[in-house]
Amino acid sequence: MQKIKILLLSLGIFLFVVSPVAAFAPTIQTLPSYINNNSFKLSCTANGTAAQFMYKKEGGSYVNLGSSIDLGTSQCLVQVTSSEVNDQTKYYFKVNVDGTDSNEVSTTYDTNGPGAVWGYYKDGLGDGFRLHYHTPSDSDFSKVIIYRGDISGFSADSSHEISTINAGGNSDMTYEDHFGPTPGKTYYYLIRALDYAGNSSGLVGDSDPTVATTTGGILGASTGGTSGKVTQLPQGGSVLGDETEPSDSSEAATDENLEEGTDGTAGLTTNKRVLIGGGIVLLLIASYLAFRKK
Repeated sequence: MQKIKILLLSLGIFLFVVSPVAAFAPTIQTLPSYINNNSFKLSCTANGTAAQFMYKKEGGSYVNLGSSIDLGTSQCLVQVTSSEVNDQTKYYFKVNVDGTDSNEVSTTYDTNGPGAVWGYYKDGLGDGFRLHYHTPSDSDFSKVIIYRGDISGFSADSSHEISTINAGGNSDMTYEDHFGPTPGKTYYYLIRALDYAGNSSGLVGDSDPTVATTTGGILGASTGGTSGKVTQLPQGGSVLGDETEPSDSSEAATDENLEEGTDGTAGLTTNKRVLIGGGIVLLLIASYLAFRKK
């Protein structure tokens, strides 16, 4: 009778350890709301034997993405390419593990840059300048980047970037740059608009500025309003998630972030199996020692 009790206790402990693992539902990696790169890896967290990724376009039906993955020998990971993501639209992804679907994630593929800002001009301040501009009306407009240089034709790159400003579309905006300009020296500004996917507009700013000097000897206002001569950055990047998300989403991720954590995901199923196997071995040893002691 005592042996039966010990066996039942061992069986109860075993079921307690195994049952939470069996109920573990697959989850798929989250994506940024917008992307401008259609080649990236997508991972899942799962406990099971076989995983099948699936995708669909907006308004379409789910189809398989790649072949079935043996989770006993391979990571729960799939490569997304231009074969799947090839239209400027919204895409949905999920994964099925041993007959159980994961949660659904989505993203919009967009490589078209927004319109440029317009109505640009600037006022001279005692210690800098006040810029005026109107943001584009694109629905996916996200922010502007402002650059300042002290030579005509400067490069609008990170070394000349002075501010990134999140803003709504179709809005009058001002920006004050208090940097203490050198008297008598000319300064140039350029503004670039970006959308949520990180796509860039053309540059707008100073062109052949006319210098005015204040009574205090500080450089004053200069005229402008057309695109200047600049070294322009590429229209689109190669990373995902270089964006400011819309208000209803806080997810952001680069292409590196999309791959981040996949090594840990790869070993998740194996680790759980090792844990369960170790628990079984310990239970058997405990049972044997109990029998031997009796």
